[in-house]
Amino acid sequence: MRRGSRPRPSASDGIIPSTRGPDVSSTTSSATAPRGRRRVSSRMARMNARSLLHRVQWEINAIRHRDPLSPRRFVRLFGSRRRRSWDPTQEPRRVVILRSDEIGDTVSTLTLLDAMRRQWPSAKLHLVVKPGPGSAFHAAPSVDRLIFWSPITEGSALKRQILTVRQALRRFGLRGYDLAVLPRWDFDDTPIRYLAVAARARSVVGFTPVPQREPDWLGDQSALFTDELPRGNDPLLTVAQLRRLADWLGLAWTHPGARPVGRALFDAADAARAEARASLPGESGRVIGLGIGARDAKRQWPVERLTEAVVEIAKSGPVRVRILGGPTDRERAAELVGLLRDRGIAAVDLAGELSLSESAAAISQCDLFIGNDSGLQHISSSLDVPTVVVTCHPATGSPWSDNAPERFGPWSRQRAVLQPERPAPGCGEECSSREPHCILAVDSADVAGAALALIGESSRPSETPASAG
Repeated sequence: MRRGSRPRPSASDGIIPSTRGPDVSSTTSSATAPRGRRRVSSRMARMNARSLLHRVQWEINAIRHRDPLSPRRFVRLFGSRRRRSWDPTQEPRRVVILRSDEIGDTVSTLTLLDAMRRQWPSAKLHLVVKPGPGSAFHAAPSVDRLIFWSPITEGSALKRQILTVRQALRRFGLRGYDLAVLPRWDFDDTPIRYLAVAARARSVVGFTPVPQREPDWLGDQSALFTDELPRGNDPLLTVAQLRRLADWLGLAWTHPGARPVGRALFDAADAARAEARASLPGESGRVIGLGIGARDAKRQWPVERLTEAVVEIAKSGPVRVRILGGPTDRERAAELVGLLRDRGIAAVDLAGELSLSESAAAISQCDLFIGNDSGLQHISSSLDVPTVVVTCHPATGSPWSDNAPERFGPWSRQRAVLQPERPAPGCGEECSSREPHCILAVDSADVAGAALALIGESSRPSETPASAG
């Protein structure tokens, strides 16, 4: 490679080009610019990069210990030189949305992306996500560039800050953004807010940090924002918090159920692969998706209870069951298939067999989804499939808990949450067990009743739930 030339970005750099086509404006300008001007621009870009690296080296040499840079100093060193508060009447040209979340909250971002695309049709929208949940966005038409990112977790605080800057340079370059948006409402123990600053965005918008639950080395991260939204005093669903963010940005909001944004998670090829694996030849009846997995074992409702609930539902008419989950759910899925078939119910085991996008395609063809508090229930909600969630969180528990359905429950228009009336012995504000414990108090008949009620409602419009926006 010629010295001084810039390597082409590749998937190994964490950057996935959009299928929407090239950036016409940048292509046109480079093609029509005189050769001399292009040389000057290239030389200036190299000078800017050298200048930035010199400032970094000087700052590191000036600091004789391993304490991190303060957020304010970090902004002065690596942030945009034209930082300003966001103007909601403005239409940005380049926007970066940054998420450090897992599947559920990342999928909910589709609602915000949809609002941005409708209001800012010409803007370039870049989405930064973790590789796992980010794989589901490969077909999203509202995303112009998908950028994979994993936080630096080793080394001194200063080293992690500097390596985060290097990540930003490799992913974003020096061009910068008009707007960086951090949709996460909860605490964040990653340096993603520093990454947003290092992306050289003029405006950085996000919710007030939670310093008491975040590592000390992250410092007073309020200084990283140009616009800081108050967290509020009421527990709200993730999509309701996203609506608050959309209002701040000046975006028009449509209830997610009116636009099944989850269809952006898969394309025709994903749908074809999912259907080929999920089909049950010769069978008819309602299709029920069962999401049997969850991050924590305490959130997993026993497969025996699921079986009884499905058997009860089948009394109202024939059903076909699609069992969904990840590779770690295969053993429980095989057990569930056997239990259902013993009761004369057709079931197909898809656990660990589908990608996230293919799972979304499989759920989109379901008449009903029953699952635990997991990423799949958020995918079901994004597709506006009638959704029943069984949670371990007791009704008398704290609405601020990480298990609380008030914050992480389903958000499709037809939805129901089944939870224990009170904590099991040994638990209090939330289920503190590592194994299924409080969730065992949820009765199969109650789940079946809620499911049958939703199936009856799904054929007629329902009122927009206040909690979901």
